Amino acid sequence: MSSKRNSFQKETVFKKEKLTVMHKFGLMFISLSALMLEFTLIRVLSVSLWYHFAFMIISIALLGIGISGVTIIISKRIAKAEINSFLTITSIIYAVSIIASFSAINKIPFEPFSLLLDSSQFIYLPVYYILITLPFFLAGLIIGQLFTRFKTGINELYFYDLVGAGLSCFVFILVLPAFGGSGGIVFASILACLGTLLFGTQPSRRKYFGMFGAMIMLVINGLFLINPETFLPIYISSNKVYGNYIKEHPDLMLQTRWNSFSKVDVMKDDGEAVDDYPVYTAIIDAGNSTTNIPKVPNLLDSGARPPFDASMLAMYLKREDTAKVFIVGSGGGGEILSALTNNAKSVTAVEINPILNQLIETDLANYWTGGITRDKRVKIITDDARSWLRGKRIKYDVIISAHTISASATNSGAMSLVENYILTEEALREYLQHLDINGILYITRPEPQMPRLVASIKEAQKLNGGSDLKNQFYIFKRPPSEFEKDVSYLTGVLFKKSGFDEFDIQKLKTMAALLNLETIYDPTSKQEGIFKDIIESNNINDIAGKYPVLKLYPATDDNPYFEHNTDFTKINFGSIKESFSQGDRAMLSLVQKPVAESTLVILLVQTILISALLIFLPIYVKFRKDPEIKKVKKGKYIIYFALLGLGYIIIEICLIQKFTLFLGQPVYTMLTVISTMLIFSGIGSMLSDKVIGLVKNVKVIYIIIAVLTAVIGLANAALFESLARQDIMWRVIISVAMIAPLAFFMGIPFPFGMSTIDNNSRFLVAYGWGVNGFFSVLGSVLVVMLSMSFGFKVVFIVSALLYLSAMLVSGMLKSEKAAV
Repeated sequence: MSSKRNSFQKETVFKKEKLTVMHKFGLMFISLSALMLEFTLIRVLSVSLWYHFAFMIISIALLGIGISGVTIIISKRIAKAEINSFLTITSIIYAVSIIASFSAINKIPFEPFSLLLDSSQFIYLPVYYILITLPFFLAGLIIGQLFTRFKTGINELYFYDLVGAGLSCFVFILVLPAFGGSGGIVFASILACLGTLLFGTQPSRRKYFGMFGAMIMLVINGLFLINPETFLPIYISSNKVYGNYIKEHPDLMLQTRWNSFSKVDVMKDDGEAVDDYPVYTAIIDAGNSTTNIPKVPNLLDSGARPPFDASMLAMYLKREDTAKVFIVGSGGGGEILSALTNNAKSVTAVEINPILNQLIETDLANYWTGGITRDKRVKIITDDARSWLRGKRIKYDVIISAHTISASATNSGAMSLVENYILTEEALREYLQHLDINGILYITRPEPQMPRLVASIKEAQKLNGGSDLKNQFYIFKRPPSEFEKDVSYLTGVLFKKSGFDEFDIQKLKTMAALLNLETIYDPTSKQEGIFKDIIESNNINDIAGKYPVLKLYPATDDNPYFEHNTDFTKINFGSIKESFSQGDRAMLSLVQKPVAESTLVILLVQTILISALLIFLPIYVKFRKDPEIKKVKKGKYIIYFALLGLGYIIIEICLIQKFTLFLGQPVYTMLTVISTMLIFSGIGSMLSDKVIGLVKNVKVIYIIIAVLTAVIGLANAALFESLARQDIMWRVIISVAMIAPLAFFMGIPFPFGMSTIDNNSRFLVAYGWGVNGFFSVLGSVLVVMLSMSFGFKVVFIVSALLYLSAMLVSGMLKSEKAAV
């Protein structure tokens, strides 16, 4: 009887609480802040640590949203709290926690690649997790409380939640270049303060405390913005050799630039020049990669020593032919210099990172790079190289891809390890199709990846209907340095469509020797080993069978993970231990060890364990103690919101991945895919009652989602191919037109599920919110593992089946409206 009375009292209190426009806009700013924080932390942690660990840490941090739903249920104090006071106080604490937790984690010497070398790392790791999770937990409390207390307005609340999240893409892209990573954190706090001010306009006992606190934080944050990285410095892992070099040699630093997907530090090179072209070094993400910027202030000096660069090999056979050259990822301009030195007729250099292009075209042009960028033969383009190339019908004499990065962390909002498409079978086929009959393809990669690359080029040539002459490959490597030990970080292949003759090979060997490079395979010597086996084979299946330990089959656009060389079934404690015991050899271990696979396996286990302990166990205990709650059939709601969490995040990540190829630049992908998904899902939520009324049967919504998902998943390759030559603005419009209808309908199931919860079972709203958040994190891990194992088409189908499963469960939910 007492529990019923308590339930009645709570319901009476809830009825007195009115949802206002200030609540809605306050929610929008909190949601905007939370996603801005997520985006920025992914970017900062990719700099501070490595992108694999950024993915792992942020995924765990986002479990804080799931934990917040549990806290709302089990905390009597939160259940009784006056809503306006709760929102005002919690939001200002959230704003403070953003700055405090960021400052604290950057004082912790967490070194993930030393995890199994240094026992103190096992103390730092949980502290790191707790600190970085705190702000997301607080943001989850605010959003979860609003959903729980104003359940009848869930359609509108979900709209403002998603629109705020969608707008964060625009804010992030504007803020990062101007204020850097630390500035992005400050802006996340400022947005939280604005949310506090909006909540503080509502009558409550704590309104002035919250508003006064918000005003103080706004002043503090404003001061931080004067020089964010001075007030909030970013710790760089000691495992990052280049990152520590930056820290130890501040006198060599020239400038630092940020954008939405990279941080670039430009430094003087204090080493002795090996040719007549001194270099600056551009260090990307504190050492994830580097590129040299050669000094060519004026016109090329014909008497100067040629560049001491391996890319000279790509041009050496074409130096008399006035070749047309295409460069995939031109970086700091080293390959452009090699082409010009060898009398290239034209050089088309496509680099995806606008910072690097601006450096060599503008910032350094007057005194350092003008001789390259102002040469009339050179055309520098900011775009994804493959996306740009596939829209053209030009033939080139030489195509160069020198150590272009494959795996990268993007700010997807879905925490995914997003792979680009520069080394897939389809990409290699396109390079060969754009190559003249006597043209040369030049690609360099670390030594462990070279067998797969050679096999992929051979298979691409075969699929193009090209000749298999057995004399088309020349392979070289730089002798391993003392740091590299027994594996070279620079290995390269030259592929000539018409084949190399003996004179070609002799010239290449001579140039290789001058560049201190070793010839490891050429068609005249035919050195024994794996390269000879691959090149002389007629069937890739035979070679794959001979070398079962290696992955030799090409990566594809459906499964673009070129660097994924270890199956998840082969990951064991030994391989995990080896991956996390590399210390300052971390950069090399990324290409030698199964770091990505080990990280994903650990993350999957961590996610399940943390969720079991902090989300499911507390709720199980709570449900057992409360007789009223025990009577409610909760399983169907848990399954329903779990399916929605999995389905939504899997589709979002798949769309980000596939539209990356179509749109090219990460900025376009982020603005187009993520913002379209979130904003149109919000519109769908707002109009959900009307849409359900029009279709009569809510099951139609799930069927539409499943059908649209399957169509996009199966037809995107053919559609993108047919539209590849469209201008970027048309590609953006086409992308929005493809994503918006799907996103619109995906915004309906969540508020519909919430509307079926009885007013006496409001705890299920908070629990549904928490379960949805947990399975979103789990889905972000599973989508990468599944796509690595089976490809994205399979994952699209899986996500369609998840929504069809949610449709079946939705039929079991009792509509509150129907009951009334």
